[in-house]
Amino acid sequence: MLSRSIGAVYRFILPRIIGTEGLGLFGMAYPMYGMLLNLSTIGVNIAISKFMAEHLGRGDEAGALRVFRAALALMAGVGLALSVALALAAAPAARLLHTPGAFWPILATAPAVFLVAILGAYRGYFQGLQYMTPTANSQVFEQLVRVLSIFAFAWLLLPLGIPFAAAGATSGATTGALAALVILAWFVRRPDMRLDPARRPAGAIPEPYLAIAGKIVRFAIPISVAGVAVSVMQLADYVVPARLAATGLDATAISVEFARLTQMALTLINLPTVITYAIQLSLVPAVAAAAARGEMALVRHRAATGVRLTVTLALPAVVGLYLLAAPLTGLLFGDPGGGPALAAMSAGVLFLTLQQTTSGVLQGLGRTDLPARNLAAGALVKLAITWALTGPALGIRGAAYGTVAGFLVASSLNLTAVRRLSGAGLDIRGAVARPAVATAAMGLVVPPVFSAVGGALGRPSLATLLAVATGVVVYGGVLLAVGGITARDLEMIPRVGPRLAGWGRRLRLLREGGEGNGT
Repeated sequence: MLSRSIGAVYRFILPRIIGTEGLGLFGMAYPMYGMLLNLSTIGVNIAISKFMAEHLGRGDEAGALRVFRAALALMAGVGLALSVALALAAAPAARLLHTPGAFWPILATAPAVFLVAILGAYRGYFQGLQYMTPTANSQVFEQLVRVLSIFAFAWLLLPLGIPFAAAGATSGATTGALAALVILAWFVRRPDMRLDPARRPAGAIPEPYLAIAGKIVRFAIPISVAGVAVSVMQLADYVVPARLAATGLDATAISVEFARLTQMALTLINLPTVITYAIQLSLVPAVAAAAARGEMALVRHRAATGVRLTVTLALPAVVGLYLLAAPLTGLLFGDPGGGPALAAMSAGVLFLTLQQTTSGVLQGLGRTDLPARNLAAGALVKLAITWALTGPALGIRGAAYGTVAGFLVASSLNLTAVRRLSGAGLDIRGAVARPAVATAAMGLVVPPVFSAVGGALGRPSLATLLAVATGVVVYGGVLLAVGGITARDLEMIPRVGPRLAGWGRRLRLLREGGEGNGT
């Protein structure tokens, strides 16, 4: 959570340094970079942790160390190859994007691929030891150095032009990864973190490094391919510049519109996923444990609870982002022009968060293939609709509608699979009706508050903040009044939750909820 929070800071400050055009160039570098990272690291660090843990479980520290060394050599080679490939692809990608200035930001991310690939091996090492403190420390330190580098290099290179300033910002990925690598290398050298190369069970034969590397690759490929599905959804946005160029926009205007889509609208759409990602992670072991015991009623209840909490969070976000789209992008990014893209994409909050939560249910049921397959189907739909609608009539809003449609397809397929595998359907009354009533009340109040405060004080930023605060209070109050929050919901909140649930029970403001039939 701390790492994600630090990483989110730059998104609201960077536009004020390099402008919306520079932010667009910055955003053009990351889909390709992210895809290569997912391909090279997601499955490998899981494979390393698995095979190391197996050796350590047998008391074979030497074997675990050989797994790490084989993985480190493998990742160095893969990372170097992918870094060179990304550097060579920078010029063709810039031509594909109809934005010559994108060349430098894409090129600046190339060294980071090599470093992050090596980082994957080190993080797999500590996961294998089941000791996550070094990884957590490295992630926080990586984000701190990355964000400071983004600001420093963007500001220093700004006199050379917007493309170079954007490249300075993307180079933060390299400096951050290097900082994290230094931290992890220090942890590995600590005496309490070292593995003994001479400690192995009697009669154990060292496995050849090449055989270990092959085993890691075979295990990692399916996981990495599944992880790439998320990046494919982002890569679909690469057709946007070409479609905008066909409408007659020049490279500067294309960069501006791309920034409004991917760095403004999509950033705000993704904010609720910080919470729904936690719900997803919680659902995997909870559903898996219930399914392993054959308690399918409990599986259905836990799935329904996850969906209900997701809808409760997402519905007000949809309406709030739609009603205050231009004021929010003006307040956070200094560009009210991002409002149309945000308003068009606002419904995507619901489908994106549902896709996450239902993926957790399916993964808990052992069907890790289905979320990736469904997300890939959504990416194809997004690509087709983005290509068809991003044109003279709708402009960048066509691409926003494509994103909404992609996550609508992915979440619908997930929901269908959850119902088929567990029998858990969508509880209209509990999961939809109550949050919908509270959202409607919020939607009726927010616009008048914004208009009244803005008209009286002439300060749109203050009016936006007050409208958001009013919306939160109204939504929470009405949701409580209609029984949309249960005592069990509050008890799941760390520290303060049980106390709030106790007050609610004494005041008779809360339904009990609990692990029964989901009612």
